[in-house]
Amino acid sequence: MEDYKQYHPFFYAKSIAVIGVSPEPANMGRSIVFNCLMFGYPGEVLSVGLRPGVVHGQRIYRSLDEIPREIELAVILTPAKTIPTVLEQCGRKGIKYAIIESAGFSELSAEAKPLEQACNDIAQKYGIRFIGPNCIGVTNIENGLAVPFLPLRQDLKLGPVSILSQSGGVGLSFLWFLADENMGVNKFISIGNKLNVDENDLLEYLIHDKGTRIILVYLEGFTNGRRFVEIASQSTKPILVYKSNRFLTSANIAHSHTTALFTDDKLVDHVLNQAGCIRLNTMDDALDYIKSQVMPPLKGNRLGIISRSGGHAVIAADACAYYGFQLANLPHDFFKKFKGHFRANVTRLQNPLDLGDLFELDFYEYIVEEMLKRDDIDGVILGHGYRRGYEHEASRLLLQKVEHLVEKYKKPVAPVILTEAAEIDYLKKNLKIPIFSAPENAMRAFNLSYVWASRKPHTVKAPSIPGLKRKIAQALLASVQGRNDLTLKESVDLFEAYGFPFPPGRFANRAEEAVQTWKEFGKPVALKLNRPHISHKTDAGAVRLNLDSAEQIENCFQDFEKAFGHDLEVLVQTMAPKGREVILGAKRDPIFGPIILFGLGGIFVEALEDVIWRVAPLDKTIAQQMLNGIKGRKVLDGLRGEKPYDKEALEDLLIRLSQLMLDCPQIQEIDLNPVMVYDKGQGAQALDARVILGA
Repeated sequence: MEDYKQYHPFFYAKSIAVIGVSPEPANMGRSIVFNCLMFGYPGEVLSVGLRPGVVHGQRIYRSLDEIPREIELAVILTPAKTIPTVLEQCGRKGIKYAIIESAGFSELSAEAKPLEQACNDIAQKYGIRFIGPNCIGVTNIENGLAVPFLPLRQDLKLGPVSILSQSGGVGLSFLWFLADENMGVNKFISIGNKLNVDENDLLEYLIHDKGTRIILVYLEGFTNGRRFVEIASQSTKPILVYKSNRFLTSANIAHSHTTALFTDDKLVDHVLNQAGCIRLNTMDDALDYIKSQVMPPLKGNRLGIISRSGGHAVIAADACAYYGFQLANLPHDFFKKFKGHFRANVTRLQNPLDLGDLFELDFYEYIVEEMLKRDDIDGVILGHGYRRGYEHEASRLLLQKVEHLVEKYKKPVAPVILTEAAEIDYLKKNLKIPIFSAPENAMRAFNLSYVWASRKPHTVKAPSIPGLKRKIAQALLASVQGRNDLTLKESVDLFEAYGFPFPPGRFANRAEEAVQTWKEFGKPVALKLNRPHISHKTDAGAVRLNLDSAEQIENCFQDFEKAFGHDLEVLVQTMAPKGREVILGAKRDPIFGPIILFGLGGIFVEALEDVIWRVAPLDKTIAQQMLNGIKGRKVLDGLRGEKPYDKEALEDLLIRLSQLMLDCPQIQEIDLNPVMVYDKGQGAQALDARVILGA
């Protein structure tokens, strides 16, 4: 948004004009007026419609021109074809902010594109910023500004979570889930087609908004993925992202819904990780993650587990191990305090602690507090089951006391409560600490809390790289206009201009020249055909390795001539010393811009697809994250007595590759495969390269 002050007309407008109101009972515009009145909006709500009348005790004006006062925000719900005219009226009235809730634009048909363009042209003419169209608007629980055209639930309460949703229906579902869990909402924004104001504008505002502590985002497509990463990376608030439209089967549906663009799902995973966001895989995930943020942060990985059920204690211990937590190793003296309170002494006193033989619920509080007191315990899982009508009063009192202990010790306790649905509902409505339905849910929430507590915002700027020969690279690319592929020679020259090392090599047109070059090198060579349009030279028979005699080189030239003709240019390149093969690559994504790839070579990339993507620009920190982010990262550190490989050299190449993609927008794809990395301190070098340019 334009600024990040607490005040913004989308959320704090002093006056609202609702355009599209009529006295008819089924009119949706009147629901907008009703929502504002019901939530106690303190500003002025002015109704505008085609026919005069009264709605909710207020006059309906025939036009904006009839209103003798200034208006900060217009909420528009009229047929799509009328929107340009209405926006023109808003512009003449001096209204700078609008929410267009009307549907019938490009989400319905591509033929509506001119209509959308007309809206944008008018908005630009008058300096109007608008949310929508095809949305259900904005709600700010802080001040009662509530303009959805659907009646809102009256039990929504003020809290830390703000929802930013491309889909109105999904956004409302999250809103209702939070209400059912008795977790408060701060702001709710449905953005629909994102024709003017998009998710990046609003995310940037919410990151700076004082009332928002947790941001929940639902998207079907990114407007500008690279800007999203730049904004989200700097957030000190948790950003939870539920990104749908993941597979081709759902891409057509999403396009007809909110004109979303399909993006490769693995790339989205990697990009959200780079941005420091938490990706949600289901709508239920969101609740567990939000619960983790309303508890005190889990600052360490040592847990205590208390459970009334031995089986649930085992499940909790499994989940603890799955997420990499440790069960605190408690001393024998710790358990001595509890011995006299067990009936039959048939359970082993350990962590996890099975309380199935303990029926003094008052004593449960003591056990929880004793665990929270300890410096070697960072959080507690409390599993408790009971029946409503039997122990429910004592159990409710226990949980109230646990609530006070959480506040006292500033450590999280996650209650896993097994009882009837009606009792769970009562607890959610009357406790400030969250209630979990299973040990796995509680442990997942702890995991997010622990991960987020150690996260640091990261602003990326492309580092300065001395010695880059940008003019040479640009001249080379300009010289190949009309072709989409560079030759091998052109590719090598391009990368050498950016400081990429290659094994010594020389180009030859005849076998005699190649033989002479081999003699001068005095070691085995590889012969590689210098032609564009050959993606996999080995598969195409355009490369031969380990040639170490004149006869081998001459025979190779003959084979090349038979397969590719007599007009040949061949790179004679010394064989590289043995090291570890890796792959570096890049592509220019339509949503995220320049993307850089890294992975181990060979079977790791071919069969296991063990690669990682990051959005450019890269700095040293992100390059390090890439090397440590692949599954085979331990290979680079040295396995089974091998020396560690030169990761610093790979970091440098990744940063140079990132800069090349930033400097040369005509490059669409890059493949550096293989790159050979050597022992620590010995560097790395590219053995082959391919560059694809834009059409």
